[in-house]
Amino acid sequence: MVLTLFLALPIQGAEETSGFAPGTLPAEPCVSRPGAGPQMVLIESGRFTMGSPVGEEGRWDDEGPRHAVAVVRPFALARCETTVGEFGRFVAETGYWTDAERGGGCYTLDADGSGLSQREDANWHNPGFAQSDDHPVVCVSFNDARAYARWLSLRTGAAYRLPTETEWEYAARAGTTTSRFWGDDPAASCIYSNGADRTAKARFPDWTVADCDDGAEFTAPAGRYRRNPFGLSDILGNVWEWVEDCWHQDYTGAPNDGSASLEAKGEDCTRRVVRGGGWYGGPRGLRSAYRNWSTADEAYYFVGIRLARTL
Repeated sequence: MVLTLFLALPIQGAEETSGFAPGTLPAEPCVSRPGAGPQMVLIESGRFTMGSPVGEEGRWDDEGPRHAVAVVRPFALARCETTVGEFGRFVAETGYWTDAERGGGCYTLDADGSGLSQREDANWHNPGFAQSDDHPVVCVSFNDARAYARWLSLRTGAAYRLPTETEWEYAARAGTTTSRFWGDDPAASCIYSNGADRTAKARFPDWTVADCDDGAEFTAPAGRYRRNPFGLSDILGNVWEWVEDCWHQDYTGAPNDGSASLEAKGEDCTRRVVRGGGWYGGPRGLRSAYRNWSTADEAYYFVGIRLARTL
C-alpha cells in the first residue's frame, strides 16, 4: 500500500489559451512537494506527423523522413523538468552517486564557449554555475535519469519512466505543425523558452543567438516561460531532456505507434536520444523536430530530465 504522503500529484488536462499568443499558456512556477511525484499533464492519444519538412530552416537530415504516427496510448508527462530540489531528495534518501560523481565528472563548456571538456569537479550539485532548488537538475546521465524514475515509482506506486522520442515530439508540438509550438519566429523564443540569446552572446560573442534577451545566462527556474498548448513548461529550451530511445540515424523504419526504438529493433543503444534543446542552444536547436544523442553514462551541464507516467 502506498502511503498518502507519497501519492503523486494529480494529473491535469489542457487549459484555455485566451489572452495569450495563439496556442500558448501563461507561465506558471513549478511546484514540488517533498515525497510526492511531479505535477503531471494528461496527454491524450492522437495522430501527428513526426519530423521536419525538407524546407524547414535549420533542419538536419536526421529529422526525416517525415512520417505519420498514431500515439495509441494516452500517457502523462511532467509539466516541468525535474528540479534540483526533487533530484536532491532522491539522493538524500538513497545515497545515490551519479555517473559524473563516480566517473570523470560532467561535461561543461570551455571558457570561450567553443568546445566541451569533462570537469572532474562538476556534477549535479556543482554544475559550474549557480542554481537554486527550483532550477532544472543538470549533469545527470541517462542511467541517472532511469534510476530517479525507478526510485520515484517505488515511493509513489505510480509507473514513472522516460518518455519515448515519439511521445516527446507529439507532446512538444501539441497539435502544431510549425517549427516551434509558438510559430516559426526564433526571435520570439525569449517569451517561450530559455535558449541562447543576447544574454548568452555577451559571454560567448561567437555564438549564433536569437535576437531577444530573457536575462538568463544559464538555466532558469522551471516554469518561468509561457507553456505550450498542452500546458507543458520548458518543453523547448532550458535543458535537453533524456528520452527512452536508442539512437537511430534517421526515421527510416521508425515506430509509428508511439513506442520507443530499442535494442530489439537493431538500434545503437550505447547512445540515447535527447530532445528539446537547452539554455545554450541557438535558433536552430530550439525546434520541435531537433534531436541529438549522448552515451548513456555521460553527463552534461545542459542535459536534464522530464518524466513520463504510464496510465
